Amino acid sequence: MKTLRGILLLSALLAWHLPALRAHQPWCEFADLTAATPWQVPDASISYAYFGNVYPAGDIDYFSFEAKAGQPVLISLSIPAIEDVDVYAPLLLVFGPGVSGPAGLDLPAAPEIPGGQGAALIPLGDEPDHFYEPFGRNYFWNWQDSIFVAPQTAVYTVALWHPRGEIGRYTFVIGQREVLGGEADCFATYAEYWTPLVEGVNPYRDTIIPDGMTHDHGVRLEVDAENAPQVDVQLIPLASGGFNLRVQVMNFAFTPQKVDLAPLPNEGHAHLYVDGEKIARLYGEWFHLPALPAAAETLTVTLHANDHSVLTRDGIEISASLDLQQERGRP
Repeated sequence: MKTLRGILLLSALLAWHLPALRAHQPWCEFADLTAATPWQVPDASISYAYFGNVYPAGDIDYFSFEAKAGQPVLISLSIPAIEDVDVYAPLLLVFGPGVSGPAGLDLPAAPEIPGGQGAALIPLGDEPDHFYEPFGRNYFWNWQDSIFVAPQTAVYTVALWHPRGEIGRYTFVIGQREVLGGEADCFATYAEYWTPLVEGVNPYRDTIIPDGMTHDHGVRLEVDAENAPQVDVQLIPLASGGFNLRVQVMNFAFTPQKVDLAPLPNEGHAHLYVDGEKIARLYGEWFHLPALPAAAETLTVTLHANDHSVLTRDGIEISASLDLQQERGRP
């Protein structure tokens, strides 16, 4: 009888919490979002909550999503209510083909809008509501929901930044259809988003920030010249926009399952840089770049061991680079 009561009680608790659990699929910003590597929303009709950080000062985060002509897409913003920290108030700007906004849109520290695309601020209201989320037992400041209606079938981008360059945590919300899911690692680190960001303390697991590093990527691992890994890169422009990056290696194996483990000279992962700024960690041959800054000059891929140390041969890092201006000039 006690066992049956326990099962019934558990079922009741699950039923009680299920609506909150299903409300949004949680995802977290483990690698800093950039114009070249936005978070690509899997399905803009499904409800997602992306827990992110505007860090360092002046950071702009980007989200891209596909929508059909006339499709309504819910976009909103929630702020983790952190004790003794003022309500964070970033801006949201949507841009893409056919988007129209106020004439002469002039915003401080605004992102660069690709040529031929329109832009509009997403209205979030004057004041957020204080909200208690019972499943996570945390408080949020919820800004007003907004509905973006896609003017045509295309890929759209949302940029998120603070107009005065202030750092802070946020939750970007998109979509309405409730589907169970989310990122396991995000569930595990959920509580971190109710702690304040600190200057000099890097909040990203997978991105180097000069004033506070997660990993010491300056450590080098010299490999035997005879069996040294090799890497070559190829950038393939797509008719629909963006690029596919192909990373081909020899004497090297991608081992994402061994990240942070002991280093070996012929396995690990790669890092992608554009003009010296780290864009992403690579775990395989192919990587999609939705866009590249028009002024970008050099793309570089470096090989790294499982412990993130850079692989070197005769003291020189094992890498491959492309001249982006030259690549753009190819027929």
